[in-house]
Amino acid sequence: MDPIVEYLKEGKLLADSARSNKVRKEASKYTLIEQHLYRRGFSSLLLKCVDVGEAAYIIQEVHEGICGTHIGGRALVGKIARAGYYWLTLKDDCMDYMKRCDKCQRFADGPFPLAPGQLKFLMVAVDYFTKWVEAKPMATITTERVKHFIRKKIIGRFGLPAEIVSDNGTQFASSATAKFCQELHIM
Repeated sequence: MDPIVEYLKEGKLLADSARSNKVRKEASKYTLIEQHLYRRGFSSLLLKCVDVGEAAYIIQEVHEGICGTHIGGRALVGKIARAGYYWLTLKDDCMDYMKRCDKCQRFADGPFPLAPGQLKFLMVAVDYFTKWVEAKPMATITTERVKHFIRKKIIGRFGLPAEIVSDNGTQFASSATAKFCQELHIM
């Protein structure tokens, strides 16, 4: 930022013409007001350019401060810009901060990490009355595996259920699963 600030203050460019043109082009996006550097935003707002120390505080305050909502990286960038701040590594810093935020990593939606054996999915059944949970990790969820899970984990342990409520994934909504449930008189 120093060459841009110097150019805006004094109008001086570097001796290297290629670099001078780059500085002049970049400087057109900025303005100096009372010795503070501002970047012109898309909506013609002026975004205050801040240093690394201020940037860290701003990210922390917007992400988890009084009105912080632990929003994701792109939304965090937008919220900081709407608050009127800018720095060169804004996007990267926000994404990095979100990846290091303990609460975001614990509670955010996202794919499960692969378990040993390439287990990526979790088939879960909850008994409506007792709230008993049956779960089985799986590498893939296919119609055959759904039928096997119902046979072994549900019917084999508890008997025939009156009804199965699912998320209507393709493996649950398939004609093979519907036929299997119909043969066993399961709704």
